[in-house]
Amino acid sequence: MKSSPFTTPQRQSEIGILLLTLINFGKFLKAAWPMYVLFFIKGRDTQGYLLFILGTAVVFVFMAVISWLQYRNFSYFINAQTGELIISSGIINRKKVSIEKNKIQEVNINQPFIHKLLKIYKLEIDTPGSDKKEVTVNAISYGNAVDLKNYLLENRTTADVDLNGLPSGVPQERGEEIRISVASLVKYGLTANYLKSFAALVGFAFYIGHNAIEFLRGQTLEDFIFDREEVIDTGLMQALPLIPIFVMVCALFVLAIIVNLILNLFIYFGMKILKREDRLSLEYGLLNSKNAIIGRRKVQMITEIQNFLQKKVNVMQLRISQISGDEHHKDSYNTIPGCSTEEKNELVMFIWKCIPRFEHSLKPNLRKLVIGHMIFIIIPVIISIFARPFMGNYFWLILLYFVSAEVMLIFSFRNSRLFYNEDFLAVQSGIWDIGKKTIETEKIQAVRLSQYFWQKRSDLGAVHFYTAGGRISFKSTGYEKLKALVNYSLYRVESSQKGWM
Repeated sequence: MKSSPFTTPQRQSEIGILLLTLINFGKFLKAAWPMYVLFFIKGRDTQGYLLFILGTAVVFVFMAVISWLQYRNFSYFINAQTGELIISSGIINRKKVSIEKNKIQEVNINQPFIHKLLKIYKLEIDTPGSDKKEVTVNAISYGNAVDLKNYLLENRTTADVDLNGLPSGVPQERGEEIRISVASLVKYGLTANYLKSFAALVGFAFYIGHNAIEFLRGQTLEDFIFDREEVIDTGLMQALPLIPIFVMVCALFVLAIIVNLILNLFIYFGMKILKREDRLSLEYGLLNSKNAIIGRRKVQMITEIQNFLQKKVNVMQLRISQISGDEHHKDSYNTIPGCSTEEKNELVMFIWKCIPRFEHSLKPNLRKLVIGHMIFIIIPVIISIFARPFMGNYFWLILLYFVSAEVMLIFSFRNSRLFYNEDFLAVQSGIWDIGKKTIETEKIQAVRLSQYFWQKRSDLGAVHFYTAGGRISFKSTGYEKLKALVNYSLYRVESSQKGWM
């Protein structure tokens, strides 16, 4: 076996003690911030402030001691006989992890903001079948990180080693490159995830409002006004709350768009996608420089997400899922935001050597729409009618809910499709953001075909195709057609000579 400088136990960089101290102290502040807020709100005398500062300093020193012990007890080395990477860690409960070289899926070298200030790097090692990194070396010099990565990946191709996780700004041999421009990121930030950001801001506003009401609940707005013997029209009095509510909702919506735009620019700024032989290397980040590696043969699913506005400005989000333990975990897929249709086609062509074209499709039966109306419209409306005596003059809310639910059900039904051809399967779904998940038929690992007893007469059923990177599902369509599709898919899996990774 090739000799390695890592056959003797190695520790992290000494500056890592400071890094671990800051991380541990940050965790303490995250848990204890209500105590700090309460202390400063109530106020104390000079002696109280001095004691508080002294207590904080004691905690910081304690965290520094803990960090030093973590640094002393953390080591990694290569077993000279087996070639395994051995990692030891822990203070009281000692832990030892062994990873075989051929089980390593990714070795990434990243440089978050604090690491940039301290001029160190973070090395992450990932293996298949888990939704998190198995090993993280928080403080390592760039030279040691590259040497260790090259050793762990020495049986791969040159492209795998050269482009696997090198941070931005480090000289390296480049392949063909795709850049996501700032303009594309701006267009994407203005048209994506604003509903999620808006919901988060609304929740925060309700939290603040609830506490403000509890603080001022001793006197209502009406009491405040009529105590001053002012004559106000009752109809205007009832209409007044709608004006500030409408203004607040509009302001929160605009704020959500701005926050989402800024977050996207900070996270994905300067995104570059490097193509070399059978791998893609993603580099991005303004404050936190990140890197992700996509092995072409390990791609299990590609998801395209695009709404009406993004279609008009020609941007979309592309998610590329590899082998993972949880398809919904953010580390289980790599996101490429703001890519155009041409860039998406170029990446898909690189990964699959073709762009899937679908000649056949299945759509859900109308019964799915009927059931949706029953669950989301008819039952809630009946409940609201019986509850009308308690709701007062808020019948307009019921009407608004009815119209909104009807529109969403119709759009969801129209956008739901299962596409298929000889080599690929794809499921499309969504109301506003339309997502299309595509998998290779030959990478299917399991199939589940189901039918409830009340669906037998109407010949309806559901199918679930499982891969190592997630699943696609389609419900309420022709059961016999699904059986034929499943049988053909299983035939393609069993007759294929390709591996799933």
